[in-house]
Amino acid sequence: MAATKQVAEKLCELCSRGEHAKAMQDLYADDARHVEVMAMPGSPWPRVMEGKAALQKYSEEWSKMTTVHRSSIGKPIVNGNQFLVEMKMDATQNAGPMAGVRMDMSEQCLYTVKNGKIAEAKFFYSMG
Repeated sequence: MAATKQVAEKLCELCSRGEHAKAMQDLYADDARHVEVMAMPGSPWPRVMEGKAALQKYSEEWSKMTTVHRSSIGKPIVNGNQFLVEMKMDATQNAGPMAGVRMDMSEQCLYTVKNGKIAEAKFFYSMG
């Protein structure tokens, strides 16, 4: 549990400073995966993505297409080899079917840590 707590705290520290790419580079396993609650309409990205390289490419593309006005990350809740954290973001999509739409988003993120690295991240949110 100590390794999970360290990873959780480091992820939150880096993300709170806007260093998402560094967090992914430093904390993710090479075979890490992301699981979204649903596929985004019009998105070329699948609901489940695997491999740190694919996740980094997605993150880079998303950053190019999105203007983030404000973001925050909560304090992690650690349980065994998992931790839960809330992330919030006020952002405008600059391209695609949602171009020009400003959204205030909140999601619960469930991370699983194996061998001191993030092996999986699941994101829970409502598009209601």
